[in-house]
Amino acid sequence: MNKTISLLLIGLIFPVTTYAQTGQEKFVETCSGCHGVDAEGIPGLAPPLHNTKLWTQLGDQRDRYIAGVVTSGLSGKLVSRGETYQSVAMPSQVYLSTPDLVDITHYLMNDVNQLSGGPNAELIDEFKNNPMSHSALLKIRSGGK
Repeated sequence: MNKTISLLLIGLIFPVTTYAQTGQEKFVETCSGCHGVDAEGIPGLAPPLHNTKLWTQLGDQRDRYIAGVVTSGLSGKLVSRGETYQSVAMPSQVYLSTPDLVDITHYLMNDVNQLSGGPNAELIDEFKNNPMSHSALLKIRSGGK
């Protein structure tokens, strides 16, 4: 009886709360250090992810590209919105859960870039298990060239 009362009192004093973070909150927590809280990038460090032109140009490869980047990382030379990022080195984010990666990528596509969709959990898991090479990702980004 005393244990039950003690546990109830502990629960009242230190309530267990479940806090479901949004894709935006997960992005800010995980990605904003390099890409900025508004996804506008940090010149010389990391390109903007608010780049509707890029995401639109990727067409049906958009989900594969963003899923590949978050699961494989990316390095090399990138040009984004007229600025060159030389030797970019984004680390893989596979330490994040698949649902978190889905939430972050959907936030970027839907809220930041005002596009619909984003990679599903199956695609994220596929690339977690079989990462894309950086050269394959850069080829997708350049339109297959």
